Amino acid sequence: MTEKIEGGCLCGQVRYQANCIKPLFKVNCHCRDCQRLSGSPYVALVGVKETSFTVTGDVNCFEHQGGSGGAMKSYCCSKCNSRIYGTPEIAKGMVLIIAMSLDNPQSYSADADMFVKQAVSWDIMNNEIPKFDGSMFKRGG
Repeated sequence: MTEKIEGGCLCGQVRYQANCIKPLFKVNCHCRDCQRLSGSPYVALVGVKETSFTVTGDVNCFEHQGGSGGAMKSYCCSKCNSRIYGTPEIAKGMVLIIAMSLDNPQSYSADADMFVKQAVSWDIMNNEIPKFDGSMFKRGG
């Protein structure tokens, strides 16, 4: 059975869908770049295969250095500037959906925390899920 993951931006101009058996992972990223981009202690991410992901509406892309040190492309709505998803150089073929852009963000439950060494001291993490000091991904895919 295929799960349909759907969401979009604040103004509704951008919509996305991913059809997959299940997400590749759900992770909270505590890297300093995600903190700055989101204005919060971490970003909740849903990983899906790029081949399962479709987007409609106009998006702007900006490239920056990700927490891994590799390039990260972030995609935002061209109208309301909501950050919706990204594609990391370190994990080619993967899309990282911003969980709070999901139509049903209540469906999100993290599998792990990554870049925990960069977490702010007042960030309270779930002790029952695995922790990674850096990225969960190995360079090159």
